Parts: sequence; C-alpha cells; structure tokens
Amino acid sequence: MKFQIPLTPGSVTQLLLRVVACLVVLSFLSQMTMYFLPDYPSRDFLANGFNVDYEGNIPTFYSFLTLLFSSLLLGSIAYAKNLDSDRYKNHWKILSFIFLFLSLDEIGQLHEKLVYPMRNLLNATGFLYFTWIVPIGFLVAIFLFSYSKFVLHLPVSMRKLFVAAAAIYIGGAIGVEMLAGYIVYTAGPGDISYVIATTIEESLEMVAIVIFIHALISYIKTYVGGVSWNFYIPGKNSPVTDHQNTGIPALNATANTNLLR
Repeated sequence: MKFQIPLTPGSVTQLLLRVVACLVVLSFLSQMTMYFLPDYPSRDFLANGFNVDYEGNIPTFYSFLTLLFSSLLLGSIAYAKNLDSDRYKNHWKILSFIFLFLSLDEIGQLHEKLVYPMRNLLNATGFLYFTWIVPIGFLVAIFLFSYSKFVLHLPVSMRKLFVAAAAIYIGGAIGVEMLAGYIVYTAGPGDISYVIATTIEESLEMVAIVIFIHALISYIKTYVGGVSWNFYIPGKNSPVTDHQNTGIPALNATANTNLLR
C-alpha cells in the first residue's frame, strides 16, 4: 500500500500559520497570568513551557523544526541545481548550511554566548545591551551584499517573497531585539513591556520563516517540478527497498535547464 504526501505551498503555509498563532497566543496569555492573576497550580510550568522567549520549550522546538525544514528544502533545490550545473548552485548550498546552523543555534542558543564577552568589550548599554547584535549584524550585512545578484536572478514572485521573509526576520531578530535590550537596560526583564517586545520579536521571526518556506515550496513546485514523500506499507508479495521508502520525484531526473535559470 502506498501513501503519498505532496507538499503544496497553500496547505503547508496554512498549517504553519495556525501553529504560530496558537504558540503566540498561548505564550502571551500565559505570561499575562504572571502579572494579573493569582498563583494557580502549574502556573510557572505553563508560562515557561509556552514562553516564546525561553529556551528548551515548545516554541523553541517548533522554530528548530521549521528552520531545519527550510534547510532540507534548500538542500533539495541545491541538489537539483547541482545536477543542472546551475551558476547559483553554491548559493543554494550555502543557504542550506546557514539554515542548518540557524536551527542548531535555535535549539542551543549559540548566539547568546556572545552577549557577555561583547558587552564587556564594548561597554554596551541601551539599544546594544544584547551585544550579539553587533557581530551578527555585521555578518548579515555581508550576507545581504554577497547575495544581491542571487536575489535579483530569482523570478519576480519568488524575489518578493524572499525579500519579505528576510526583511521581517531581520526586523524582528535585530530591530525588535534592540528595543528589547533597551527595555531590559532601563526597566529590567520583569517589565511587561519587555514581554510585549519579545512576543512581537519572536512572532515576526516565526512568520518570516513561514513565508520563506512558502517561497521555497512554491519555487520547487514551479521551477523544479514539485516535491512529495512516498510511504509504502509492504504486502506479502511486495518487498520494499530502501529507495522506495521515500522519494522526491522532481529530483530523480535532471531538471529542465531553461526553467532553472
């Protein structure tokens, strides 16, 4: 018996947006109970478990999975581009590795290890209180400059989605993070305005990744031929090989050169 799960932009985007909405609402409401409601059983457990600004909880695991999924989609495109010897094949490969690193950073909070050394080095205050922004912002600027030609070569519809996703993600991860740092420096992390700022920041990041995944699946569907996973339940007379377990039909053959460029 064969089951095929096609990845369509609309269905995946709707599912992810619903998950994001649920996580953001649960996070915000659970944090508000800490300020406006008396203590109740498991209050701290729920607040920490759904807080989008905390580590090692449900929102963190969701972000890890979506970033990892983005890396896999980028890797699939890079594989197809490599088969066709496309001029931008290495750009797709590097993007795949970047999102793999971002997924690991999300689960391990690697960038936060830069905060204290950079804060002591720069004697940072105010908007630069979360000092990881300085080196990461520099790397982001280099990345945007080096990928400008790559973005311009994309089809117009894909280019708009890529730019929108990047702008929203950077605006949240760096722009709103600077505001959150200022709030922590002036009012402290317990101020309710900090909760609001971090909720906005994480919401923007999660929405940006949804837009990016939508763009990637749309690109694969239109310019690579689509992607789906096939699952087989073997019968008595239908042995299953390793090759049969999963499949990406569009990547089993060389892609159309004219469409990929």
